[in-house]
Amino acid sequence: MKASEFPKDILRKVDMKIKDVAKSHVLPILPAKSLMKFRAVSKEWNQWIASPLLAYQQSFSFQKLSGYFFQRVDDQFDPNPSIGFMSLDRSANGVPSPSLDFLPERVKVLSCSSGLLLCQGWDSYYVCNPATKDWKMLPPPQYYHGSDPAVVLAFDPQCNIESFYQVIAAVPLLGNPVVCFEIYSSESDSWSCSSSDCLELENSTSLEGGGSYIKGVAYWNTSSNEVLAFDVKNEIPAVLNMPDQSEGEGGALTLIGDEVCYVTAYNDSGDVFVIDIYGGMDMSLKRSVSVNLGSKKPRTDQVCRIPNDPCSLVCCEILPCIDSDTVVIHTDEKIYFYHLKGQKVETVVSPGPVDYNKRFLPYINSLAMVHA
Repeated sequence: MKASEFPKDILRKVDMKIKDVAKSHVLPILPAKSLMKFRAVSKEWNQWIASPLLAYQQSFSFQKLSGYFFQRVDDQFDPNPSIGFMSLDRSANGVPSPSLDFLPERVKVLSCSSGLLLCQGWDSYYVCNPATKDWKMLPPPQYYHGSDPAVVLAFDPQCNIESFYQVIAAVPLLGNPVVCFEIYSSESDSWSCSSSDCLELENSTSLEGGGSYIKGVAYWNTSSNEVLAFDVKNEIPAVLNMPDQSEGEGGALTLIGDEVCYVTAYNDSGDVFVIDIYGGMDMSLKRSVSVNLGSKKPRTDQVCRIPNDPCSLVCCEILPCIDSDTVVIHTDEKIYFYHLKGQKVETVVSPGPVDYNKRFLPYINSLAMVHA
């Protein structure tokens, strides 16, 4: 075809310079920390990176696990909780203030969704973007949620140019085996009570604080082998029965392929770990993987199970993950990222020994906006 026969929009693309191609097609797929560095390239790039349109494009184009916020959670509210952040690539993925000291008070981290973080102060909730330091204090809810509430931040950036989000609180009614749901909407900046209640949890079961949001559904762990689920769009609750765990098999809900699965792991012997993946409505065992992580045995008195030689085993737990092909195993000395398809292992230094009272929140380095 002759050049004159090409459509005008194609001709314009042919004439594009490499800096324009990078600006339009490369910047939206980069992590927020890298984009902040590139604001110094030119005034044009600075204006583009600071624009709401790029923030929207980047928030749904970049969906790679960037690191973890972590914090030890005690039964009572700690006025000075320590918040840590572990970056998977410090040069590209990071936040300027890992302790979240840009917020007006000390907070407890509760939930993370597509780059936004939900925190709890003394008597207020905050939604913030740790990469940009933007934050918003939410209006008070109608119900009392407790010192470590079962709340989930639900944010879907795709087809959501206004960056609206929701906060879903699962609230047990005192003296009744009933869990009701209170929902905050950033679009209306208000709380409302769902018409759906959950009556299926065992009477003695209590909800754990925080929660996770995966593929349109909020999940909360409980004190039993049950997980409370809530379809956010349709406001439908359900209770999922989790597999029984041996002592020390710290499991977590994570995304494997297109399916929400429950994953556990334990040290079988030496450097060999066994990963069990449960899925389906009945959470039956779908896959068991034995993998040699090639680690040196950490010096620890903690063990996962009670085998013939307890001192030879490594204490471990599964961390929640948003990458659909990755299982994350936390030990006292290292965190292992095992890629199921490629059967490859990556490691980073552990931020501390395995502690089942420590909450890890998977984080995406995003420019997602927060409505003030």
